[in-house]
Amino acid sequence: MKENKAAEEKKRFLIHLSFILFYFFLCWAVYLIVSSVITFFHLQLDHSLNIVENWNFDQGWEIASFVKIIAFFIISKFISIRSTSRKPLRTFFLDNYSAPKRNLLTLIVFNLVFAILFLKPIVAERVTFEFFKIFSSYFGSLIYIFSEVIFLLFLQNIYKVSKTKRNIETILFITLSYILNVHVFTHSSFALASLPFYLILCFSSSYWREESWSYPLLILAIFICPLISLFGVDFIWGSDFSYLMPMQAPNLLLFVVLTLVSTGYMIYLKRKNSDLEDQV
Repeated sequence: MKENKAAEEKKRFLIHLSFILFYFFLCWAVYLIVSSVITFFHLQLDHSLNIVENWNFDQGWEIASFVKIIAFFIISKFISIRSTSRKPLRTFFLDNYSAPKRNLLTLIVFNLVFAILFLKPIVAERVTFEFFKIFSSYFGSLIYIFSEVIFLLFLQNIYKVSKTKRNIETILFITLSYILNVHVFTHSSFALASLPFYLILCFSSSYWREESWSYPLLILAIFICPLISLFGVDFIWGSDFSYLMPMQAPNLLLFVVLTLVSTGYMIYLKRKNSDLEDQV
C-alpha cells in the first residue's frame, strides 16, 4: 500500500516537473513568435535593428505580460484535463480565497517601510515624465508575477503532492523563472535579483494560508507592484521610467533581509497558531 502511494506521489511529481518545463518552453516560444512578428513589421518599414531593439525596450512590460497571459491560457487548458470540475479555474479561485488578516497587512507595511528606508528614493529628474509607463509597469508586473503564482498554485491544486515536493518544485520554478527573465524579458541588470524575492514572498504567503491566491495578490497590489513601478525596483525596465529613483541601489542584501524576515515571520505565526490549536 505504501509502495503504491509512493509510486503515485512520484508520478504526480514528474507530471508537475513536465508541466513546469512546458510552461517555460511556452513562454519562450510565444515570446519568440511575438518578437519575430514585431521585427518583421519593423523591417518592412525599413527600420534598423537598433530601432526595433528600442521599441521592444519601450514596450517591455506590454510584451512580457502578453506572453505570460498566452502561455498561462494554454497551459491551464492542459492542466484542467485532470480536473473533475466543469470550470476548474473558477472553482480554484472560489475554493482558495482567504480573507486577508491583520498579520498580512503588518508584513506588507514592514516590507514597504524597510524598503523605503533602505532605498532612500528621490524624485527622478527627467526631461519628460510618462504616467502611462508607471501604469504599464504596475499592471504589467501584476500580470507577470501573478500569472506565474497562479500557474503553480493551480497545478498543485489539481495534482496534489507532498509539502516537501511542493517546496522543491517551488524552488525549481523560481530558479527557472529567473533564468528565463535574465535571458528573454529583461532589458536591464538593475534590480534583477528582485524577481526571486518577489516570487518567494508570493509563494510563501500563499503556503502560509493553505495555498490561497488572495494573499500573494494583495502583496503584489500593495507592496511589490508599487515598488516596481514607483520606486524603480524593476527587473525589466530598471529605474528608467519610474517616478522615484533610489539613492541606494537595490542589492542582494535588501532582498535577503526582507526574505529572511518575511518568511521567519510567517513561520513563527504558523507555528504559534498550530500550538494554540493543539492546546484547544
